[in-house]
Formats: sequence, C-alpha cells, structure tokens
Amino acid sequence: MAIPAHIRQILESAILAPSGDNCQPWQFKIQGDRIQVFNIPGKDTSLFNFKQTASLVAHGALVENMVIAASAAGYAATVRAFPEPGVPNLVASVELQKAALPCDPLYPFLPARATNRKRYGGGALSASEREALLAAGQDGCGAKLRLLEGDTEKKSVAKIIGLNDRLVFENRYLHAFLYDHIRWSDAEARSAGDGLDVKTLDLAPPDALALKFFKRWSLLPVFNTFGVSRIIGKSAEKLALSAAALGAVAVGGNSSADYFCGGRLVQRVWLESTRCGLSFQPMTGIVFLMNRVLEGATEELSASQVGVIRQARQQLDAAFGLAGETVVMMFRVGRSSPPSARSLRLPVERALDW
Repeated sequence: MAIPAHIRQILESAILAPSGDNCQPWQFKIQGDRIQVFNIPGKDTSLFNFKQTASLVAHGALVENMVIAASAAGYAATVRAFPEPGVPNLVASVELQKAALPCDPLYPFLPARATNRKRYGGGALSASEREALLAAGQDGCGAKLRLLEGDTEKKSVAKIIGLNDRLVFENRYLHAFLYDHIRWSDAEARSAGDGLDVKTLDLAPPDALALKFFKRWSLLPVFNTFGVSRIIGKSAEKLALSAAALGAVAVGGNSSADYFCGGRLVQRVWLESTRCGLSFQPMTGIVFLMNRVLEGATEELSASQVGVIRQARQQLDAAFGLAGETVVMMFRVGRSSPPSARSLRLPVERALDW
C-alpha cells in the first residue's frame, strides 16, 4: 500500500529524531489522516531504559518532529498522548488537518540535527544564543531548560557525566548493551540501519583501538584494578568541560506523560541549537540510572555502584537547583567542527504496521 505523500513527508522527518544508542523504538499505524505511534519495548533493553522512560523521551522527540513537519506540509497536527490506556505501547495519536499555517522555523534544521561527540572549543554562549535556547526550553506542560555556564558549576556536573562512562566499563550489562549496538564498519552500519556507527563516536586512533580491545568483558575487571574505567570517566568529564554550557531538561513529575513531554522539549532545544550553529551532545544515561536506583530496581547494579549513583543524584539536584523534579536529558552545547558521521535510520516502511 502506498503512503500518501504528506504522510510520507511527515514520517520521513519524524524518524530523524534521536533515540538511545539509535535504537529507533517506534512503529506507526496510519488511519487516514491519523498516525498512531507505538513504542516497541524490545528495541531498547538497556539498564538506562528503566520502565521505557528513555524510549518515551525518544518518542517525544519523534512526535515533535511530526508536528514541525506537518506545518511544512500544510497541516495542523493535534497530539494526544497515551490516548487509549488499554492499548499496550500506544504512545500518541497525531491527527492531521489541512490548515494554512506558517512553516515552523525549525523545520529546515530537522535533517541537520546530529550528535556531535568531538571536543568542543570552549568559549561562552553569546547573549543571543543563550536567549534562543532558553526560549526554546519553555513549554506549557511543566518541562523546563536549565543551563550551567560557570566553570565551577560545570565541573560538578562534568564529574557526574564522567561517572556514566565509568560505569559502562564497570557494569557488565551496560557494557554488553553498548557493544551490541556499535557498528564497526560502513557495511555493518548500512546493513543494520540502526545502532552506533563507530565513526559517530569521533574517537582518536588510540581511543578507537582501546574501544575494540575492551570489547572483551573478561579483561575489564583486571584492567579496572589499574584505574582504566576511571580514566575513561575522566575523558568524558573533559569532553563535558570543553562545552560552552551544560544543560538539563527537567519535568515536574516522573509519569510516562512527563517523559514524553520532556522529549518534545528536548527536541526543540536541540533543533534551536542546530539553528544557532552550535554543536550538541546528550550526556544523559546516568539520569536514567538514578531513576532506577531511586525506585529500588538495583538487581543488576553492585552495592558500590548504587552508592555512587545515589550520591551523584544529590549532587545533580544541587547543581541544577532541582526540587523534586526529574531530569529527562543532560547535554553539552558549544562550538566544534561538524561530526565525522551521522547515525543512519531504517526506512519508514520498516516502521509501518499496516
């Protein structure tokens, strides 16, 4: 069955959204001018995706892309989140109606948005850049953007970001998921259509060699006694400190709707960064581990890992001035050369449920 041209345009834009390790956990059902968006739980089985919250953030970004693209196609898009609680994994219903709306100014930047993992060049945000990001980071559902630009404030959050990368090489489940999703060659990346093309990691040659070497989990406990995982964490910390600002998108609660709403806001902030010519990298896995620990789901974590994650949560709350809010995304933003590669996407047809 052929996809109507305006639906195809909207879905082609939708799937440009980011997702954890490029898992692309979505499926669409088309019913006239209604698009139903479903989550596929089996796509992202990482420890980070506690209660599918990371995937819900990705779905929020996906639906925000749909709304933006609909305006370019001459349609108004009405979004109903979780419209039928009795239908498993139905995240949103998007109703399209012909309308003479102005095209969203972020539309041209949908294909340009990318994760940039290079070292950034430092320097502060300009007043206009800061204002643009903060304006994009406001919405009507309680989600809000916070930015940290001072050296002292950035250092405290950079340490938390470094902890995330350290834990990936200290926890066998996090390690296994990462390596299962790395695509080591162009051919493998094209064949899979998902996961992380190793070139998108923008690693220096010695780091790329180490990444391959540390694929064998059995080696890591020995090397970690010599501080390898802490060195990896320090490298992530330095990357974070190279940014002009570290940011967080926080929501008022921790319901599925909160994460979905937060994902929509994340996407607008990211697209606004792209429009401003800024580089952007999510550095957010640790916040999902925090939520897992706070709810007592610690079976796959050691007691020491649980302890450092709890402590990091307290430090994060203090750094961003949180009072019971939930962070759905941490990121760095700044200036650098373009990324060496972009993550691929599966074709729209692969995500359709006719």
